[in-house]
Amino acid sequence: MPYIKPEINRDQVMMCSFDSLVKPDSTARIIDHFINNIDLHDMGFTATDPSFEGRPLYPAANLVKLYLYGYRNNIRSSRKLAKACDINLEVIWLMDGLKPDFRTISDFRKDNISCLKKLMKEFVRRVTVDVETGVVSIDGSKFKAWNSKDRNFTITKLDDRIKWLEDHTQEYLRLIEISDQNEDAEERMSGEFTKEELEEKLKEAEERLEKYRGYRDYMEQNGLTQISLTDPDCRLMKNKNGMDTAYNIQTAVDSETHYVLDYLTTNRCTDHGLMAPTLEEMKAEDKDGVIEVIADKGYNKDVDFIKCLENGIIPNVIPEDGVDSYKVEFDYVENECDSESTDPDEISKCLHAGIIPEAYNDSLSMIEIKEVRRKVYDLPKEEEPISPYGTQEEMLERAREGFYVRDPERDLVYCPGEATLRHKSDKANGATRYVNKLACKKCPYRDRCVTSKKYPWKEIDFTKDCLEKKAKWWNPDDPDDPVKKRKKEQKYHFEKVKIVRYRLTPDRVKMDLRKCTSEHPFGTMKRAMGATYFLLKGMKKVDGEFALIATGYDIARAENMYSFEELMERVGRYIA
Repeated sequence: MPYIKPEINRDQVMMCSFDSLVKPDSTARIIDHFINNIDLHDMGFTATDPSFEGRPLYPAANLVKLYLYGYRNNIRSSRKLAKACDINLEVIWLMDGLKPDFRTISDFRKDNISCLKKLMKEFVRRVTVDVETGVVSIDGSKFKAWNSKDRNFTITKLDDRIKWLEDHTQEYLRLIEISDQNEDAEERMSGEFTKEELEEKLKEAEERLEKYRGYRDYMEQNGLTQISLTDPDCRLMKNKNGMDTAYNIQTAVDSETHYVLDYLTTNRCTDHGLMAPTLEEMKAEDKDGVIEVIADKGYNKDVDFIKCLENGIIPNVIPEDGVDSYKVEFDYVENECDSESTDPDEISKCLHAGIIPEAYNDSLSMIEIKEVRRKVYDLPKEEEPISPYGTQEEMLERAREGFYVRDPERDLVYCPGEATLRHKSDKANGATRYVNKLACKKCPYRDRCVTSKKYPWKEIDFTKDCLEKKAKWWNPDDPDDPVKKRKKEQKYHFEKVKIVRYRLTPDRVKMDLRKCTSEHPFGTMKRAMGATYFLLKGMKKVDGEFALIATGYDIARAENMYSFEELMERVGRYIA
């Protein structure tokens, strides 16, 4: 059978408008209509007013349209966008034939990075103004940062590399000394380095050693647990593919429309304590409303629950297996309040006074108002705990006697195996957890010290008042245990505090909506839109870039929800 006949003769002269080359229901028309009906100047965008001096500017509206179209259609880099201005009919139509170079396109995004989130919220506001919304689902996902793992250092990784380089430096010095002694020999053994080669390797090792020591000193002075050299704000995080440098993006997604209503860009490795901060801007925009939020077990943190309840947010966090509710405590403060009000100030007053606000009747129930005793240590307020062993060598010597010794000034712990345990995390009870996974792999006491089958390394917690702990496996019958002596000598007193205790019961029906609400926006962004990594560096720029990613997703979602004519009407109307 013959081939299908071509419908276009390449040599034929065409008489048509450029507008006829763009599909009537194209996404480009929606973006064009939306940007033409908003005031970019009020949002803070640059290049919104024409300049009558110097070289003319490219219109801001055209460049905003270019970025929205690009992020909606997986064309994100400035060079690809510049190329699209030459070859993509829809982009040529959007840009009115303008062809800025990649540097102009990139600089526009950089100069207007703080305005992009306002643009995202304006689009969502227009398409949801008269739409019934549901509860808000919170979830986080890791997006790779523009920083390789080789350019990221944890303080324990630096300790390990410094130790390795120190050993190699000593070995090179030993070999150079042997080479000097045998320099009169006529031949050297096959495979040996010459003296010049050894000196070159020694110099290289010393330079790297000095550089790594500088990184470690900087981290200790600034209280950092990680440092990234390309993008200083990103952190090494665990994801489904192992460990990678990334940002943890928190999104607030509506359960009915599935729009991304708001988001929070963080470099926190876990989701604990991020529920209230993620909804902070949403609550500020709607002070009189009560927001119901659903989230997974990773958001289980009492302090976060309390902050949410005080601000008019009802947290429905999936509890642990076998548990159906949480207990939350507030300091009791006797005062008058309006239990019918949804104002956050009135809600907070009611909660502290032992009165359940009407908006919380389905979620909170009273347990009790009672006095409790709290232990308070009598430490000088202006003095920090100082190690009784003075110098670092004295602390190491004490550790060799079978103790975990904490250095509060450098915020680290020395263990009996002569390794340095670094600050890992802060626990909910105020303690600090220390760990060094790399050192535990090579420790001669590993079989005795590490007892966990799940985690083959030692994790140890210290409160701020504790300076050492006896290694039980070392010599548990020591009668001169200084830890026991210090606990007896430590002065403290008890204070009576009146508290209000509530039972917070999450709504299981609403919690079931979480998986089908929060997961698929991330899937669409990463798979369909190709946004698995960020092109920009730094927390502020990454925050603006995610605004473009989220707007691209919301545009795609709106196209699925409404007909083309209805969506054009929605994005084009002004809402005061």
